[in-house]
Amino acid sequence: MITDEIFAQLKTVDRKLTENEFTTKYLKTSRSYLCNRRNKGTDVSNDVLLNLYGELAGIGSVWRSAAATEPNQRLQSRWQHIAEFHLALAGDVVHRLLERAKA
Repeated sequence: MITDEIFAQLKTVDRKLTENEFTTKYLKTSRSYLCNRRNKGTDVSNDVLLNLYGELAGIGSVWRSAAATEPNQRLQSRWQHIAEFHLALAGDVVHRLLERAKA
């Protein structure tokens, strides 16, 4: 599932992120949603992927805006990197949605 891939990548930058937090904050679902999907052997719905996209794109946009106004070059670079990371993940989600639509 793409959600497992995204969760693993987010854990590289936020080691304290739990799967429960991921499902409620990023997927906008109940804490048991992913567990139920795995048990049934089904992937997440398109609506849930859209929620994930919206959250990742929103976080990326906030970091990009913050970087654009930051005078400290070191912080600006770091924040731009964080923005690009989240926006790239959002792009991966959109790509997966488009693949589903073509199928």
